[in-house]
Amino acid sequence: MTFQPSVRVATLAVVLVVVASTSALTPMRAIAGERFAYRSETGRFSVDLPGESPSVHELTGSKFSITDNDVRHTVFAEGAEFAVEIHDIPRVAELLLTSHYVLERSVKGMLDDIGAREVDSMDVSVQGQPAREVAFEIPDREFTGRLLSILAGRRLYLVSVRHPRSIDPPGAIAPFFESFSFWLE
Repeated sequence: MTFQPSVRVATLAVVLVVVASTSALTPMRAIAGERFAYRSETGRFSVDLPGESPSVHELTGSKFSITDNDVRHTVFAEGAEFAVEIHDIPRVAELLLTSHYVLERSVKGMLDDIGAREVDSMDVSVQGQPAREVAFEIPDREFTGRLLSILAGRRLYLVSVRHPRSIDPPGAIAPFFESFSFWLE
């Protein structure tokens, strides 16, 4: 594992705030129980978000990552942060690295970025694509969370929820992960 730049693929370094709007996410329909369905054509995903009409913050760009495109969609609701990150993997990385390696590095990169440690994990398949599901905790901030890293072709999706241990929003977490879907180009 001497291909050092691949570490940057998943490190998810520093994202710059470019826009804080819902322009890339289009509301589709209201969901009973204060849930809202969003569809991102540019991100090629849809997901049910908590709240009647949540404010989604879109962060784009990356100063240090070697991925071609980095976008993070974030919603704060029910005491938790719900996020979907998108990273397009360069063609050369796709050719040189295994999907398992990319998923492992993406999980490690995200957990390192937020100061978290892995509690439990397993390899899974989402819509026929390789994925890794991880439960994590952030000890010094008393936070816990869940991450689903999915490699769909050259696109890496990082679907995550983190919240204080004192707040347990299971009614919001399960529908968020269960509703996430993506489509290939």
